[in-house]
Amino acid sequence: MADTEKIAPTGPGGNNPPIPTRSQRKACHAKRDEYFACLDKNAIDDPEKAGAVCSGLRKAMYAECPESWADYFGKLRVMQKQKEQFFKADGSFNKPSSSSSAKPNETKGGGKKAE
Repeated sequence: MADTEKIAPTGPGGNNPPIPTRSQRKACHAKRDEYFACLDKNAIDDPEKAGAVCSGLRKAMYAECPESWADYFGKLRVMQKQKEQFFKADGSFNKPSSSSSAKPNETKGGGKKAE
């Protein structure tokens, strides 16, 4: 992380990496957003498949963010893009099925349920 301000203490036991400050998190998220905007502009869903495209912004994100965060952002992007593609391809998730048209207290034949 490029920020020179004081870094927050580590987590319990002292083995965890330092906790980024608010300004460091804000800078990290800004770099992530710039990088992902570049990927969107170039129609790239998976950052691992970007190659040299947007590589400068990727390096900037990794320089500004903890490595585990940057890795997570990439994996999260892939999952979100896959979810978007699924819901675009299968628009039936919002449509009621024809078999569920009966009211809760009625059977499909129109009579009352036995209680």
